[in-house]
Amino acid sequence: MRKRVGLTSLVIFVLALSFFLLGIAKPPDYVLDESVHVVRARAILNGTTDANPDHPPLAKMLMALGMKLAGENSFGWRMPGAVFGALTLVAVFLWTQLLSSNYQVALIATGLTLLNNFLFVMARVAMLDVYYFEFVMWALVAFTGSLTLDVSLARRRSLVVLSGIFFGLGEACKWSAVVTLAAVILVSVTSYLRGTHHLRQIGVLTLIVSFLFLPVIVYGLSYWPWFYRYHRPFTLADVLSENVYMWRYHVTVAGNAAIDSRWYTWIFRIGPERGLSYLVGNYVVVWGGFLALLNCAWKFCRSLSLPEGLVTLFYGVNLLQWVIIPQHRTVYYYYYPCAMFLTVALAIVLGQMQDRRILGIRPVVLVFVAAALMFVYCYPRMAALDAPYDCALGCWN
Repeated sequence: MRKRVGLTSLVIFVLALSFFLLGIAKPPDYVLDESVHVVRARAILNGTTDANPDHPPLAKMLMALGMKLAGENSFGWRMPGAVFGALTLVAVFLWTQLLSSNYQVALIATGLTLLNNFLFVMARVAMLDVYYFEFVMWALVAFTGSLTLDVSLARRRSLVVLSGIFFGLGEACKWSAVVTLAAVILVSVTSYLRGTHHLRQIGVLTLIVSFLFLPVIVYGLSYWPWFYRYHRPFTLADVLSENVYMWRYHVTVAGNAAIDSRWYTWIFRIGPERGLSYLVGNYVVVWGGFLALLNCAWKFCRSLSLPEGLVTLFYGVNLLQWVIIPQHRTVYYYYYPCAMFLTVALAIVLGQMQDRRILGIRPVVLVFVAAALMFVYCYPRMAALDAPYDCALGCWN
């Protein structure tokens, strides 16, 4: 089974990367927040001053690396995101496999994630979310593996340590990674107190080092190449100064009435975000996933089952964070992590319905066909196809 899962992961990565790279250079101009992030990545590449470092540097350094390898053009600044998007899809497959111990359910989650529109769009634009969330998903793979795999204690501890490192890398791309880390800490404390999922074997020291100290250390070290690039001394005071600036920026920056929206409107949004490759969640996947999530929440309340509990928790914290975060700007693409967890919730529920039939057809087949049709309808605009192909299947009115 491990060889099968490993080979499947490789195939998923190659196919997803090829799909994401197809026509990725279109449009050649900036898409939404690319105008901010690419300019700052180019500043890192050329060694010029980044006048407004409003996010941690790792994702921007990765974009700069892409431009170094492929040129200062739309392909160069978007190509690394496609790689990270493909890695994210592999992580979704592995995480669902670990949660469900069911190869078919993992494949269902992978297919639905590819069709949910969010991953396709975010993997093809030079923005921070695909970078930080890729590290978050691999952190969840490592953490969940430490709970569910039949491995030695040393390997369990190694997986927890690896999870903490990935969370630190995610935070070094965007602070939003802290939210899921906080949820993992909550799960760890609860499971430790209940004596479940090997947490007491792993030990308090390993958990504290992995989830409290390692992410901070990795986050701080991510600044070293950035400071080195600008010939600045790498000191704790300078790192803290940069982060104080970022905090003040995010709590004071004004919103944009043209694109801002309230977090609760994202769940059943109908219209696309025209400035971001006509992004809108695949109705079949995200709406069906939300109903599946309610089912998961109900089952967790009844039986405290781990798969349903984790997917519900991670969706909830990533959505409800916007109730308390003191930031004026909230845009639709912030729903990206939640949409990804919805696909896993939908896959779990569909996996439990494999023996059922609707008009002689398995529910998973009906969902996949409907989701594929919706994705195909959205594809020409999401992929920025030239006229008349952009409206070959109809245009948004």
